[in-house]
Amino acid sequence: MGRIVGRKRPNATVLKYYFIILLYTCIDKLYGTVYVAHMSEKGLTSFQVGQVLAAASLALSLFDYPTGNLADKFGRKRAMVFGFAIWAIGLLAFVQADIQAWFVVSIVFWAAGISLISGTPQAWLVDELSKEGKPDLKAKVFPRADAASLMIGAAVALLCSKLVADHPSFPLLLAGSLAMAAGAVLLFWLQENYGDKHISFGRAVVRNTVDLMKEPFLRMLMFRAAAARIAFQTFVIIWQLYMIKELQLPAAYLGVTMAVFMLVLAGGNFLAGIILQRLDGVSVSIISQTFIALGSLTMAFSTTVIAFYIGACLIEFGLGLDSSAASVWVHDVIPSERRATYISAMYAFGSLFGFLIPLAAGYIADSFGYRYNWLFACAGSLLTMGLSVKIGSALKSKGGRPHVHSG
Repeated sequence: MGRIVGRKRPNATVLKYYFIILLYTCIDKLYGTVYVAHMSEKGLTSFQVGQVLAAASLALSLFDYPTGNLADKFGRKRAMVFGFAIWAIGLLAFVQADIQAWFVVSIVFWAAGISLISGTPQAWLVDELSKEGKPDLKAKVFPRADAASLMIGAAVALLCSKLVADHPSFPLLLAGSLAMAAGAVLLFWLQENYGDKHISFGRAVVRNTVDLMKEPFLRMLMFRAAAARIAFQTFVIIWQLYMIKELQLPAAYLGVTMAVFMLVLAGGNFLAGIILQRLDGVSVSIISQTFIALGSLTMAFSTTVIAFYIGACLIEFGLGLDSSAASVWVHDVIPSERRATYISAMYAFGSLFGFLIPLAAGYIADSFGYRYNWLFACAGSLLTMGLSVKIGSALKSKGGRPHVHSG
């Protein structure tokens, strides 16, 4: 009885953050598992599908930065509530679309909603934990949330395989309904917090843009975010084509392989939480890029099925380590009042740069072969590693935190 009374209660703020992230993952995977097949079923060609996805990347790059400023000025809770509501509109419109133009319109709503949410839950959590005097708790929370979301995502992906067989549009309808419900729940359940709300939105955008351009450390963060997209997006775009066209594996293996990759990614997230108790976050990010480079080289120099699974799992494990580590140390080096703004700026810059990677990956595959895709991914990981080393050196020279002007 004494042990029950003395048991430590879970932190309410952390539980709310877990709820946001896990629900976001469920919606994202319900949509992400079927959206390409849905467009194909409605009669779009592969080229038309590619144009819709290019529109999504461009919309994300345009929306991500200003929506971060909106979240800091008008409130992170408001940003998430409106984000989930607009996302729901985009998802439900996507279900009804039957021509390319309407798919583009719905994908723009999708991108606007995603942009309001991306980075905002993390900014909200960090500042709430700081108010509670527990800022270091994020080093445990971020990796655990990432790992849990990936395991949930794997389960949802497998569930979608069953749902699509009976009702092809049902996962999209369910995703839209969940997004609308999420906005309503957060409206009444979440406490509000802000960044710098005493400056006009227009002045904030101009000031923050100037700071991003002139601050060397912030520029390094932006370039690192872009460089990290090279290996990640090349792998995401190529692995399914590589399995089917190069290794001649049946398409039935894709679902199980995806689930395995997500579990390995979750393992990387979880282990990052343990390693972060012993090493600083930037060092963990550098280690993670080593795994990605080794995995890429494994597939570049061997075309066996075993080499593919070993190499791919090394890449996924490295991506899991890096996503959790970076989500911790990046928050440590940016000012609180512009937290959502700068995180969104990194997403926006990454999305803009990421628009080029599918074009490059496709050209490399068609012109030179898949081996050179994996070498391209390796080059991206080495570039990210070099930028991470430079960031780590800057942090050490400034005693763990660089001087970032906060106005």
